[in-house]
Amino acid sequence: MNKKKLLALLAKKEARKKELGTKAEKAQDVAELRGINEELTTINTEIEELRGIIDSIPEDDGGEGQVITGDGEQRAQTPVGKTQILATYGVGTGQSSDDEKRENDLLAKFEQRGKDLKEKRAVNFSIDEVPELRAVTLGGGSLVTATHTSPELNPRHNEVSSLVDMVNAVPLPGGEAYKKGFEVSAGEGDYTTEEGNYTDADPEYNYVDINKAKITAYAEISDEAMKLPNVDYQSRVARDVGLALRKKLTRQILVGAGGSNAIRGIFNAPTSVIPADTDIQVSSIDADTLDNIIFGYGGDEDVEGGAVLILNKKDLAAFAKVRSTDGKKLYKIKKNGNTGTISSDDSFEVPFVINSAAPALSADGTVADTYCMAYGMVKAYEMPVFSDILVEESRDFKFKTGQVAYRGSVWAGGNVAMHKGFVRVKKVAAEPLT
Repeated sequence: MNKKKLLALLAKKEARKKELGTKAEKAQDVAELRGINEELTTINTEIEELRGIIDSIPEDDGGEGQVITGDGEQRAQTPVGKTQILATYGVGTGQSSDDEKRENDLLAKFEQRGKDLKEKRAVNFSIDEVPELRAVTLGGGSLVTATHTSPELNPRHNEVSSLVDMVNAVPLPGGEAYKKGFEVSAGEGDYTTEEGNYTDADPEYNYVDINKAKITAYAEISDEAMKLPNVDYQSRVARDVGLALRKKLTRQILVGAGGSNAIRGIFNAPTSVIPADTDIQVSSIDADTLDNIIFGYGGDEDVEGGAVLILNKKDLAAFAKVRSTDGKKLYKIKKNGNTGTISSDDSFEVPFVINSAAPALSADGTVADTYCMAYGMVKAYEMPVFSDILVEESRDFKFKTGQVAYRGSVWAGGNVAMHKGFVRVKKVAAEPLT
């Protein structure tokens, strides 16, 4: 392909680039803008390649080479011994007068920019010329390097335990408090003589009060952040405010202190619901730990099924490190992100859920008498939700500093609402070796 055809192709690419720049300014949809940006990136690469090829073609190419003069005319160079032929730029090349005018204007603009830069005056570059350019740096010994901004945000690791989605959430919009009754025990009959009184066998019931607590989250971002391409920062921040509320809720389900404006967690459940004498004491995670937890849960007549072990990720790793007498791993762990199962040969397969609010029993820094795990029916935890999660945006509060503010709130409560619904695992000091 000769130089004339390359120049014509370059002009088409430049025209398409300008057209896409106009479309990008009018685009309202994130997906549409992403598609435009991708095509602009491709066209920019092609334009740079074309310019490189054109620059590499010698000016003297046997009478075929064309030279663009400062007045916008393209003339054929005259080889030695041949007659010089003058030709107006665009004639016979298929290039329209509009293309010629645009080319002349572009050259004039570039010349003016160069002059302004030499005279240390500021120069503006439009977004359609460099659609992804956001910063320019000068490296040691290198030419100008453009810093591009990715149109995607890399996701973070999960920070919200699935426990919040497993408990028994009860929607009570507009409510102020919640009472939940539960059975403690059934009565037991006894022998009676023919004329004797019937044996008292009254069933025992109890209840828990669950008051509402307000959980809030607040965040601010610069309005400059929202100008980055193809990323809907507003919806991301709004979503993250909602996640911050869930993050607090799922931790409080385990460690909430209860009382005024506070959720009561499993570790701090009333003794009427989880008697202290049902706690399991463990000094370290070993071959018997899982069986001790399973057999320590529930009533005297059943080995309960369907219960879930709530623990720290470090303790899950400690289970994985336990070896049998022949050196093989004793516990088999199947995971699915935040949840999974833990089991050993010829024993039970127990579902688990990771919750970082649980102190790690296996950690040296965890002191004795600390609750570290809980095992039980997750639906035994009642979480009334007294309102929807409300997330609001404000551009007025910090208008002067260009900040966009987001806040979220939810009214919720929580407590264990089943007698012996969970058994708690407490760390105790290891017995000294004798």
